[in-house]
Amino acid sequence: MKFLSKFKFLFAFVFAVGFSFSILNGCDDSGNIPTPISDSGVVRFDSIGVLEKFGNNNCGLNLYNGTTVLRDGALKDAELSDTNSSGTGFYLVSGGAYLDQLSALGYITRFNRIYSSMTMDQFDTITVIPAGTLDSLDFTEFNTHAGGVWGYFSAPMLLSDSKPVYSFWLKQKSSDFIGRNIYGIIIPREATDNAPGIIGGYRMSFEVRINTKGYNYFKP
Repeated sequence: MKFLSKFKFLFAFVFAVGFSFSILNGCDDSGNIPTPISDSGVVRFDSIGVLEKFGNNNCGLNLYNGTTVLRDGALKDAELSDTNSSGTGFYLVSGGAYLDQLSALGYITRFNRIYSSMTMDQFDTITVIPAGTLDSLDFTEFNTHAGGVWGYFSAPMLLSDSKPVYSFWLKQKSSDFIGRNIYGIIIPREATDNAPGIIGGYRMSFEVRINTKGYNYFKP
């Protein structure tokens, strides 16, 4: 009886430790984590500056490294563009080949608009992408205007203005380059016209947060 009692105690102890470990360190199949962990994988890029698309200039974004790249940069995830090259109606477009962009350099990124209007302070409070699971159905577009439905970025744009917020999935770079799904959130910060009246004069910056572990968690 004493041996059986000790065995029951040992079993209960091992079960309790194993259960606690799974709660503190586990994540579900969607990449969501139930509570913040010490190594959450969150990386914040406070300001990635890009130029208005005008030839092979610095209108590309590497959203994994948080850097500005050339339009034809091989590691580009997205680029800043505008409607009809008019210097108005700015939006981000996937960096890689899709639809009629068959010769595009870079990697395919897909977007979803998660908030239509937010201040920078509100953006800083985002903890998760508000979706039950993260899969291909959650990221519906190859650009941030969705055929005009989501609208475009205004310019000039002040830091104090409210702006739309998008989530993104580095679809092709996740599978071909990194080996795990990388998700992120992005908001346009500000835009200035460095050459008024001249096409190619706008400069726009974006704040970005990604999770390098594939978790749906973005609190810096």
